[in-house]
Amino acid sequence: MENSFEKSGINIELIKGLEKQGITTPTEIQSIIVNPFMEGKDIVGMSYTGSGKTLAYLLPLFMKVDTSLRSTQAIVLTPTHELAVQVYKQAELLAKNSEVDVKTALIIGGANIQRQIDKLKEKPQIVIGSAGRIHDLIKKRKIQAHTVKTIVIDEADRMIDDLNISSVEAVVKTTLKDRQIVMLSASITDKASKKAISLMKKPVFLNASKEEKLPENIEHIYITAEQREKIIVIRKLVHGENIKKGIVFINNNENIEVIVEKLNYHGIKTVGIYGKANKYERRDAIEDMREGRANILVSSDLSARGLDIAGVTHVINIDIPEEPVYYLHRAGRTGRAGEKGKCISIVTEFEKKWIRKYERTLGIKFSHKEMSYGKLVDVKEVKKSNKGNKFFNSKKTVKVNNKTENKNDEKGFFQKKAEKALKKQKN
Repeated sequence: MENSFEKSGINIELIKGLEKQGITTPTEIQSIIVNPFMEGKDIVGMSYTGSGKTLAYLLPLFMKVDTSLRSTQAIVLTPTHELAVQVYKQAELLAKNSEVDVKTALIIGGANIQRQIDKLKEKPQIVIGSAGRIHDLIKKRKIQAHTVKTIVIDEADRMIDDLNISSVEAVVKTTLKDRQIVMLSASITDKASKKAISLMKKPVFLNASKEEKLPENIEHIYITAEQREKIIVIRKLVHGENIKKGIVFINNNENIEVIVEKLNYHGIKTVGIYGKANKYERRDAIEDMREGRANILVSSDLSARGLDIAGVTHVINIDIPEEPVYYLHRAGRTGRAGEKGKCISIVTEFEKKWIRKYERTLGIKFSHKEMSYGKLVDVKEVKKSNKGNKFFNSKKTVKVNNKTENKNDEKGFFQKKAEKALKKQKN
């Protein structure tokens, strides 16, 4: 086979392990990263969302680990707990399927630190998790940083931004100078590139994103609405499109809980992942989505990094992201494994400028649609069918669950919330 894992340099045990997962052909990033990785070079790799970046670094990392040594040889840093868990599960699955004796440990903040210390006593060769907690355990001498040969920084554009760079640098500085640093992301800004270079020794830049675009099986749609009506539009979409698995994206992390409460109040099974939720709440939210107990997940860009939920048919942007790369990340949550998907952005007249920006920079075409009689239809078709109908009902009402409601129906939600708060005070 022309494009094979064997040709890329992956050993036979790992190839057999991948076959058990139904993976037989490497993606571009998985093919081009192996040689420089095995040569110990520092790497900055870019590859589009959903291109298998996790396996791209785990495969050569497994080959570099000396299984005869019971010491920490590699650290994988991720920006979110969810991504750390996914990487850990993939590493465990790879070890099991390939029967390679590589031990891993999941080390993230918010979890029981004593249990993590107990896990480290088993001398795992790969430690996966958040920079803050890993650095804390290095300082406590529970992780021996001087034995670390490789540091992988996943979703590097977020890991080396102003919010996270100090924690990453703190971990890097605890290791010896001859260690290898590998950064992978869907995009790297010029600012991030300069920070990356400052941490590395003559890095190799790998770009597997040059010709990649969002899959053609994703339909890009925008709906215009006033800011206060966006929740009503989401409710109409959920019912009209019969959404079983969808993700709603929001820009401000602090608003997630309110959106979740509103949608649940109106009978839509909704969960959220947000900053103040603890590890177990976040895990339960994702499991509820995966198992079908919830239909909608509300998230911010940071919370959704690396998030992979099979069967997501719709991505809905209640807030439009101001950077094309974030639109790319969001849209990439649907249309996976060749399935069709829809990415729907609900925008105000002012926000329509971002739609034009994405069309130019991402080379995609948006269709302008609206919900009409429970169906998502092209705006031009609606105007055409209504043309000349002087009796057309222009009242701003929506039909959800066979109930007609006006645009002020959020009043009931806030009234119930106030009554709840008052009851708490009395108790």
